[in-house]
Amino acid sequence: MLDFLQGLLAIRDVDQIGILLVLLLGEVALTWVLRRKFYEMTDTLCSVAMGLFYAASIALAAGTVLLTFYWVHQFAFFEIDWTSSVLLIVAAYVFVDFLFYWYHRAIHEVRLGWAAHVNHHSSQQYNVGTALRASFAEAWIEPVFMIPALLIGINPIMVIALLSLNHLYQYWLHTRHIGKLGPLEYVMNTPSNHRVHHGSNLQYCDRNYGGTFIIWDRLFGTYEVEDEEVVYGIRHQLDTHNPIKATFHEWIALGRDIRSSGSLKNALGHLFQPPGWAPDGKGELTRDLQAQMRATADK
Repeated sequence: MLDFLQGLLAIRDVDQIGILLVLLLGEVALTWVLRRKFYEMTDTLCSVAMGLFYAASIALAAGTVLLTFYWVHQFAFFEIDWTSSVLLIVAAYVFVDFLFYWYHRAIHEVRLGWAAHVNHHSSQQYNVGTALRASFAEAWIEPVFMIPALLIGINPIMVIALLSLNHLYQYWLHTRHIGKLGPLEYVMNTPSNHRVHHGSNLQYCDRNYGGTFIIWDRLFGTYEVEDEEVVYGIRHQLDTHNPIKATFHEWIALGRDIRSSGSLKNALGHLFQPPGWAPDGKGELTRDLQAQMRATADK
């Protein structure tokens, strides 16, 4: 079974770029046949450039991540052969998906993480090409959140393989061609659930973090159903198709805020408080704006 998992490494994120490009061409063809306006050439080229940049980062990080994983794995609390049965492999996948939920939530709700992740949400289009948008920094941040899987004894290769499958599952979610999928909406992440996640509508912000399963969002209060037309992108739209600007604009803004913070406490606040936080308390936090929206709606 471990040999099988090692084989899955052949579809690690670098090689998944090829799979995603095939899906991209297929959806472009379908969109053209149906005469939908789901793609814009410059936007798609920006997404492809960012995807290649991310693939290069994954390749550079791979050796360091694997060595670190093996070092951490020696401190595992349990000696369980997670490859010994289908049930244990499924359980390991569910646990990795659970960790992905918290990773995904953290990079939305902590500004340092948002600086790394915002480029994934920067497109005002929503299509398979959007899935290509990922940050070089995520190649280094995401593995940190997989440490609990190593500590319960899951083999490092298995962790990487299952995380790769989790990423692969999420590619098909980036489409507007598929509607709601009935009962699956309650358990699985679906295109409808993930469209919400990419919405800049206030009610959709910071919602539906799940990778494969949407049950984590339902359990931890971050679920939102798609019930109004989604406006894709970020709350303060980034009107550029320059992949360099799309990748680094929030890092630049974060650096500017830290330089003018005036104290270590404020600098740490800019790093680890939610996006929109301000030292004087006059920032725009998504959760506060949503609370105000709900209060207004209840009147």
